[in-house]
Amino acid sequence: MKSKEMFLVLLLMGFAASGASAQATDTTLSVEGGKIRGVSTDVAGVTVYKAVPFAAPPVGPNRWKAPQPVVPWSGVREGAAWPNRAYQLASANLPGTFYFNEFYWDPTKDPKDSEDCLYLNVWTPQKPASGSLPVMVFFHGGGNRHGNISEVEFNAARLAAKGIIVVTPAYRLNIMGFLALPGAKEYGAGNFAILDGVESLKWVQKNIRAFGGDPGKVTIAGQSAGSRNVRTLMSTPLSKGLFQRAIMHSSPTVMAQPDKANFVTFDDKTTAAAPVFEKLYPGKTLEDLRKIPAEDFYKDDARAEQMFAVTSGKYAVIDGTVLTKESVDLLRPGALNGVDVMVGTVADERTALDGAPDKQMEVADFHAYWKKLLGDELYAKYRFEKLYPASTKTDAYRQHLKAQADMALEQNRIAGTVLKGQNPGSKVYVFYFDHPAPGRDREYYGSWHSSDLWYVLNSLRNEPGQRSWSPADFELADQASTLWANFVKTGDPNGEGLPTWRQSDRANNGSYLWIGEKSTASTNGSPYHGTSAENRNALFHDYQVRFYGVDR
Repeated sequence: MKSKEMFLVLLLMGFAASGASAQATDTTLSVEGGKIRGVSTDVAGVTVYKAVPFAAPPVGPNRWKAPQPVVPWSGVREGAAWPNRAYQLASANLPGTFYFNEFYWDPTKDPKDSEDCLYLNVWTPQKPASGSLPVMVFFHGGGNRHGNISEVEFNAARLAAKGIIVVTPAYRLNIMGFLALPGAKEYGAGNFAILDGVESLKWVQKNIRAFGGDPGKVTIAGQSAGSRNVRTLMSTPLSKGLFQRAIMHSSPTVMAQPDKANFVTFDDKTTAAAPVFEKLYPGKTLEDLRKIPAEDFYKDDARAEQMFAVTSGKYAVIDGTVLTKESVDLLRPGALNGVDVMVGTVADERTALDGAPDKQMEVADFHAYWKKLLGDELYAKYRFEKLYPASTKTDAYRQHLKAQADMALEQNRIAGTVLKGQNPGSKVYVFYFDHPAPGRDREYYGSWHSSDLWYVLNSLRNEPGQRSWSPADFELADQASTLWANFVKTGDPNGEGLPTWRQSDRANNGSYLWIGEKSTASTNGSPYHGTSAENRNALFHDYQVRFYGVDR
């Protein structure tokens, strides 16, 4: 072969090899609406697709309506930038506050607020040579007043690398997500945020195969308000068959909190909302309100808070379609419909939510609060003041927060045994996260509300702005995220080299996985075993089985 011909052959071979390489790394996919392209992450082999639309923008005539079909686009949507976030209340996460420092320390990284917010992010490992991958759909928290799907703790690349696809869908918040006014005939009035969740799950069913996912192996998960919304997705007939497992972090689980109803009636919500909106927007019909610029509802914080109180502050509506009186009762026999469940709480739920290290409470007020809540009989029987000793105002405040957190643990344990007893065909697991995060007044904050997300999503990174994570933190994150990934895969978190996690049932007295600072293991005892505080959980068990009228 002549040298010139040899050169052409080698050149063509080079082009072919280059084309094959480009084809192998091309992340373009076709989904409902058009083509999308993902970007690489800091984990080899894991791609993230940002800002994928799962419904039409809920703006203009679509404001306060059920989610509408995706609007098709031409060309390829580049998934390199995070999507808009739903409008937030200005009072949330102000500079200098705890959660601002934790998750929002660099406002330049925050997406802009917009009504155009119905997007999701997808983290996916390489497609398997055969078969398909299970899917976790994670709903963010924020009290249904703030929060977004692109927060730093939701960096799910390392979790996805364990062999699952992670999807984080947005949903409408506060005023836009939960409004219902008298005479409203729109389908889903008062429940728009819940319908957004349903729509995102429908999108997963229709599109996840393109990413290598299995629509028959979907786990819904959420934390705080996201967990409450997961509980509601478990309660709506509209989501039947859209998922097979559910994970709830730090929520009222299946039972109402002592001072908060799970749901309201349509009449209750509209009766509360009507005078507020009439005062703020006199004579305006729903159609008129749709024409008002969205920012008008948020520019005055006091007005926004009033509207929040009668929209998402009232939460979701039993309307006979999205939610029914029967469907919201997850304590009834067979309510889980075969869905496997994981529920849990953190050891210091209230520290970051309710105050700061220097906050105080009168000792007398502390005692009076719990005597009123528990009743004289239980207060005396369990010697409450010995279980939660307080001789100073600082003691009283911190013991008040601790008692609330202890009550949450026992609530989750009771929920676990009740769910298992009423649904013997479902797997039910309970966890208690008791590993304080490093730094920032660790002694006071402990295992604060949302701290578990860093670990179970394996989102810890050694980068400016995050905490100074220790090797033990990274080790726990790897272990915890493996447990969670296993549950997503099979409904059973157990696996080789992991601590044994027993299901919760009456026979084992509500066993739970205690994720502690020094070890992780199943137990059915009090986390205060062997101390003068050991009966704390016995007190709240006794109180809550009476309050909820359940037999556990």
